[in-house]
Amino acid sequence: MVVPPQHGVMEGARRPEWCLACRRTTAAYAFRIRSYTFYRCRACGSLFVAEAPPHEEVAALYADELYFANPDFGRPEHGCYHGYRDYLADRVEIEAKFAFVLETVEREVGVGRVLDVGAGPGFLLAAASARGWKGVGVEPNEWAAGYARDEVGVDVRTARLEDAGLEPQSFDAVMLMDVIEHVPDPGELLTDAARMLRAGGVLAVLTPDAGSPVSRMLGRRWPEVQRVPEHLALYSARGLGALLRCHGFSVIGWHSIGKRSTVETLLADVAPVAPALGRLAQRAAARAGIGGHSFELDPHTKLVLYARRAVGGDGALLRRERRLPKPKHRRVSSGVTVEEAVLEDLNLLASAGNLCAWMFDQFEVPPGSRVVEVGAGIGTFSARLLEAGAAELLLVEPEPASAAELERRFAGTPRVRVVREFLPAAPTLAAEAGTYDFVLCQNVLEHIEEDAAAVAAMAAALRPGGRLGLLVPAHPRLYGRLDTAYGHARRYTRGRVRWLAEEAGLELEDLYSFNLLGVPGWWVSNHRAGGRIGDGALALYDRLVPLCRRVESHARFPVGLSIVARARKPA
Repeated sequence: MVVPPQHGVMEGARRPEWCLACRRTTAAYAFRIRSYTFYRCRACGSLFVAEAPPHEEVAALYADELYFANPDFGRPEHGCYHGYRDYLADRVEIEAKFAFVLETVEREVGVGRVLDVGAGPGFLLAAASARGWKGVGVEPNEWAAGYARDEVGVDVRTARLEDAGLEPQSFDAVMLMDVIEHVPDPGELLTDAARMLRAGGVLAVLTPDAGSPVSRMLGRRWPEVQRVPEHLALYSARGLGALLRCHGFSVIGWHSIGKRSTVETLLADVAPVAPALGRLAQRAAARAGIGGHSFELDPHTKLVLYARRAVGGDGALLRRERRLPKPKHRRVSSGVTVEEAVLEDLNLLASAGNLCAWMFDQFEVPPGSRVVEVGAGIGTFSARLLEAGAAELLLVEPEPASAAELERRFAGTPRVRVVREFLPAAPTLAAEAGTYDFVLCQNVLEHIEEDAAAVAAMAAALRPGGRLGLLVPAHPRLYGRLDTAYGHARRYTRGRVRWLAEEAGLELEDLYSFNLLGVPGWWVSNHRAGGRIGDGALALYDRLVPLCRRVESHARFPVGLSIVARARKPA
């Protein structure tokens, strides 16, 4: 998955005048790997070399099959790292990793046309094709491009991006997977990528994370810097975001990423970091017979950053930059992952029985109906839907940890199906359009960037006369650190909710503010260090809910923590 360095190679062992990523004059000596000196930007944390060899010398590294099947990979006497030990053998794990990236891209642009730059043997395009994308790849390694065409069956062209004969602005997504770190000055590459994207299209960049704590701790022993002169520029999330904004992109967000690996492969990959310890661990794994065991690993040393081609090309931010949800291991603060935080708070919410009952009672579930719950979490409201008389229940939940809990919880319930899908591109809902009586979506829509398309997908799932129940956070002025931590893209006004329903072809039956007393509690949590909902505060509030419920049953207030909408699909 490579593109040989071609753009503005820096030659000569001299201190760089500015950071390649954020363009600040804060580069300082970091360490030396063989004959290459790395500098680190004190502002953004990115790493890069200042004495890259001539392009022809580096391009030769990528010329043949040896790059993707290198028997000397990881041997210090052969430069430690060059190419891959056996890229083809990892196809299943690699395609699974790329599928995670595609899921996030689909949340932004749906499924359309994708361009893979540095496509290698075509594994990303294979994963994309399985998800319904139409894809094209470019790859300078003739062997890899031929393998992609002949063995994988995807369209990969042996050419540079500018010479591939592709129509500008014709792609919904451009993928740079393990590519940008091979380019010492990526400006031309990013300009070409922007030229291929339609206005509003998404660029996804997967690359080593030079700013992560693990990468910094390893220093010159980090395997990614050992790959010099293949790797010539290694970015932090902050630096990469700054670089993309300089080239007409607005940053959507980012997440770290790992992959499944066997114990044998992992130990072979990391052994050069500490050779003696690595050999000892390899022998121990062989004796224990666990070398073939596989597991998911994310040491937070790689990241995926997503950016949208700014309409008009002015590079202005189109939305709040944030750390994106991803399948596993997302951090919101030191030592705490988003999955851990969200699961903790879902369980905390489940313990607030009065509040859950009050929220659920805002909607009526027709007995004997076919029901969809969008963003089912750990099943707190799913169980109530079954108790209310749902004959069939489809639970749509994209987060692996929550989905796994749903599958465990309802394993013996034939009325329940669990699907791990994102909206708006939810294949199951699309395949079963027009067949559901009721769709419930509580505290979920605010996580979805394409909220109008998501509401339209829910409306399409309803039969004529079917109903949508929607609960969303209210008042954009309440947006704060708590919203950011939980991945909220926005808070809503009643006008926005009305427009979403009408745009989806639904008739609003009711629209009102809900939970007035929750407003001060949310405001306090947003301004408190750590920005989390405490169990004590929630328990106290839950004891007050019966009083709040009686008050709001007699009078509707113009403000509340949430907005409730009930809408009907015309018969």
